[in-house]
Amino acid sequence: MKIIKYIFLTIISIVTILILWVNVSLHSGNYTPAEKKADIISQLKYLESELKNNNLGGRMQKVYPEGFVFSNVLYGLTWCELALSDKNNDPALKEKAVREALYAYNEINSDIAKSTFDKSLLPEYGIFYVGWKNYLLSKILSVDTTFAEHKFYSDTFAAQCDLINDNIKGVLSPYLQSYSGQAWPVDMFVAMTSLKNYDKIYVPKYESDIAGWMLNVKRRLDPATLMIPHKVDTKNGRSAQGTRGSSMSLILRMLAEIDMDYAKEQYKLFESKFVSTTFGLPSVLEYPEGQKGSGDIDSGPVIFGVGFSGTIVSIGTFSVMGNSELSEKQFKTVNAFGFSNSFSNEKKYLFGKVPIADAFIAWGRASGLKNQESAQNYSSSWTVKFHIISFFIIAVLWAAYFIGNVLRRKRTISN
Repeated sequence: MKIIKYIFLTIISIVTILILWVNVSLHSGNYTPAEKKADIISQLKYLESELKNNNLGGRMQKVYPEGFVFSNVLYGLTWCELALSDKNNDPALKEKAVREALYAYNEINSDIAKSTFDKSLLPEYGIFYVGWKNYLLSKILSVDTTFAEHKFYSDTFAAQCDLINDNIKGVLSPYLQSYSGQAWPVDMFVAMTSLKNYDKIYVPKYESDIAGWMLNVKRRLDPATLMIPHKVDTKNGRSAQGTRGSSMSLILRMLAEIDMDYAKEQYKLFESKFVSTTFGLPSVLEYPEGQKGSGDIDSGPVIFGVGFSGTIVSIGTFSVMGNSELSEKQFKTVNAFGFSNSFSNEKKYLFGKVPIADAFIAWGRASGLKNQESAQNYSSSWTVKFHIISFFIIAVLWAAYFIGNVLRRKRTISN
């Protein structure tokens, strides 16, 4: 009996420590813009080490179908967003950002990266691969168009933009295939955002094509939500799987760069159907409110209806859509439950077990640097409900332990 007692005591103690850790962490990290930038750089140092020394891309590819591409592209995009948000126009930061982002681009452009995808698709290797690669290149050139070898990358970017645009012309569906027989709108939004960025960097070229594509998108919304669907029929672009939080959160990031007015319309629907609170803390549902569904490779685990992927991505989405306060609260929630730790100026989450999540967190936070104010301006009252629930759980656990002790003593005395 004593062994059971000590096991129970150990479990309660560990659970109590974890709950207290999360509660305290919700109030840590009240970063100023400069501190936030430094914190993101510490995340990038960890990701850089993993990518260059520990084969992060290859390891993630064994877990996720696009693990190699995502590990590299998010690393490169984070550096670009850091440079783009730099009001001081620090040449050292710009140089570092371009260098690291080009490293990521060249990794994505390698035969190893291409080997995952189908060369027979149009465009070659599918729109996921081409779209994300070109979007990263668009951000690199948004940071600087004068770096060494910029002419080669500028020409490559222009050719890839034409390739995307040529393939979408004359096709009934606004969504090209990512894999044979499979099309996800989010991948097409990434590709089309790269075309929009071309128009911002150079003389506008794709305005009418993007406008026509957007009209095609609006004719093929998910009828249940009037939002952009998660997956579509490859032939006609009609919804094959309704709107989901994991993809919509990312689509909004891109849509904000393509057409902010329409992004705001879709964001209002997103707020009403997907943005929620769980035990008092902000979260993003994987399925529209009132619907149930299970998790998959896109969403990650779905617990209490909350999709991990959509919730993490929303850190950047909320900020880009102008809700800096909600973005900061969402980050604090993810930061607390991610059990972040720092060592040797490197910051990682969940003890480095899911580094692709680290990459999404870093990218989301970097994207909001130019929009977010200091978190110190925000009230801490948003955590009250969670604190009360946490206190109740701890009280119940310890009450059960002490009541059990009392009952065991009574049985011992009676015997």
